[in-house]
Amino acid sequence: MVAFETLLLGIVTGIWPVRLMVAPPVATVELRLDAAAVGVMHGPPWAMACDVGTGPMPHELTAIGRDASGREVARATQWANLGRERARVSALLERDPVTHQPAAVRLAWETADMVQPQSVTATLDETPLAVADPHRIALPKVDNDKAHVVSVEVAFSPQLRDRADLAFGGDVIDRAESELTAVAVTVPSKRTDLGLHDVQGVFSEDSQPLTPIGVDEGHAEVAVVADVSAGAFIAAHPKEWESRSGGAWNGSFGDGFGAAEIPLPRETIGIGTDRFFLVGTVPSAIADSGRERTFFTTSASVRLAWLARHSLSNWLWRTALPQGQAIADAVAVAASNVASSNSRRALILILTEVPGAAPAVADASTYGVAPVRAYLAALDVPLVVWSLTGSDPGPVTAAWGPAVAVRDRWEAQAQAKKLEKALDSQRIVWFAGRHLPQRITLDESKTQLRFAR
Repeated sequence: MVAFETLLLGIVTGIWPVRLMVAPPVATVELRLDAAAVGVMHGPPWAMACDVGTGPMPHELTAIGRDASGREVARATQWANLGRERARVSALLERDPVTHQPAAVRLAWETADMVQPQSVTATLDETPLAVADPHRIALPKVDNDKAHVVSVEVAFSPQLRDRADLAFGGDVIDRAESELTAVAVTVPSKRTDLGLHDVQGVFSEDSQPLTPIGVDEGHAEVAVVADVSAGAFIAAHPKEWESRSGGAWNGSFGDGFGAAEIPLPRETIGIGTDRFFLVGTVPSAIADSGRERTFFTTSASVRLAWLARHSLSNWLWRTALPQGQAIADAVAVAASNVASSNSRRALILILTEVPGAAPAVADASTYGVAPVRAYLAALDVPLVVWSLTGSDPGPVTAAWGPAVAVRDRWEAQAQAKKLEKALDSQRIVWFAGRHLPQRITLDESKTQLRFAR
């Protein structure tokens, strides 16, 4: 009876017009952001402006539908700044106002690159439905005393698709989905095992006990964000960075990343393999219907062990420097990507600030460094800053926190090995349901565990 028409993908900040799909008996809809009231809608067009803040931070957006008597009859929730979904589909069951018989399914969708669907298919109890209007799919009459499931799949490309499933009839009151929340923690250096019993009684949410349902190690995922001038800096110091081993990134990659002269062969990265990927800092934008969305180029995943075996010169190559970059924005996107993997995680930021000199490429980020660092802390993403020009070259590097000097390939490989060891101490704790990570607290007086920050 209530579903979101506005779907928030990527990193969202500022004021957003939130539109809803509403069907009887809903008479009013209250919109809440992180449990705080935003306002109440009393009828069409069922839209309201919502301010999600100036900096990136995970949010829970909830729409509560009430009937004419004020009784809650429907609820819809979506989460912002918590994942790297490239597509999302929302569905609403529409009933005949007189007979209350299910009449149609209304659809809304959004994609990160704002492409339109190539196809929309639907089934009712596994029987195909005709789709004349992809935004509103008519339903045939059914026995409402029996449970039914209508499923809709929207394909934007052969690789990009999403689906929505609705249950109705019989004793079905609501559609329930199984969701989990993953939190990264570190264990003491001499501790090699961590069981479920070790994490009980130490977590809470808004002062209420929060019970873990699982603990695992899984794989590690690392995002690498490099100042776009890093490739040129490395190329200018061949003695320190020259590598005869060949590179790991085989193929073109813009924003300061290029193909190695002697590329290592590509390999398939298994689901349990520790890996890293590179995120460019030069934004590109696409626009559609008056909307604009910003993207940062991301490489394919590479085996993490290679970072400790090969020189950065295999991934960061000299290219023509652009007029601008957005380092803080790229870090926010990269952090969202690694956090949404629900795995052990870290983010490496490579900077090339020259003491007393202006940046080679200006940083025109939308977000400030402090809000982005707070975002990483909320997502439990440890930040490691590598400075190619020394540990304290100036205020730009200092704003990101303590930096380590990585002045040649040997120091870089040593730091990569150190990071692998730190990742070995991480574990993932699972909780039932969806929770805002910044609301989960850990009682450090009862355990030696710490959040991975």
